[in-house]
Amino acid sequence: MKNKRSGLFYSQKEETVNSISHGIGFAMGVIVGIVFLIKSYQSGNLPAIFGVWLYLFGMGGSYLASTLYHALKHHNPWKRRLRHWDHAAIYWHIAGSYSPITLVALKDESGWGLFGFVWLCALIGTVVSFRKMKEHSHVETACYILMGLSVLAVFKQLFAISPAACYWIIAEGICYITGAAFYSLHKARYMHSVFHFFVLGGSACHMTAI
Repeated sequence: MKNKRSGLFYSQKEETVNSISHGIGFAMGVIVGIVFLIKSYQSGNLPAIFGVWLYLFGMGGSYLASTLYHALKHHNPWKRRLRHWDHAAIYWHIAGSYSPITLVALKDESGWGLFGFVWLCALIGTVVSFRKMKEHSHVETACYILMGLSVLAVFKQLFAISPAACYWIIAEGICYITGAAFYSLHKARYMHSVFHFFVLGGSACHMTAI
């Protein structure tokens, strides 16, 4: 199918790169996730176990949905349906990323408050994602960034606990924000793929922080 830079579809070559890039992310999540699960179960810390499972659910669900969505041919009727899951899963990824931090590192009311906030946003975002969506919704992008920046509410507490982890979280944020800039340039070829690789970089930073 001819590439429509102003339409919904990327070229099939671009979609192949998009799918492979987040397939790598899914594989990375499985490998690192096994390590995290082993450590959390060895600790016997129930909040840590729960937090890790939520993190793996959010990250794994996001990368899997993205991989499958971009892997499908443009004429496949499931592609448009999976697009909704692809967008919704980004909310799960963000909320899941907060879970180990809020449930383990932050054990007071601020941790539980932030945990509840991001998962409430993820729930609302999921509902919104299944409504009729535009090709590139600036509202969705703003919601993703707002959820990501909510860590600033507890950043001082986190820095007191682990400065090194905070530096990695800052690097993660830089990756995601830079990626969002490339995402906005979607009319240029392979910019969405570049966005995907920055997301991978952000995930690697977050794994290191945890």
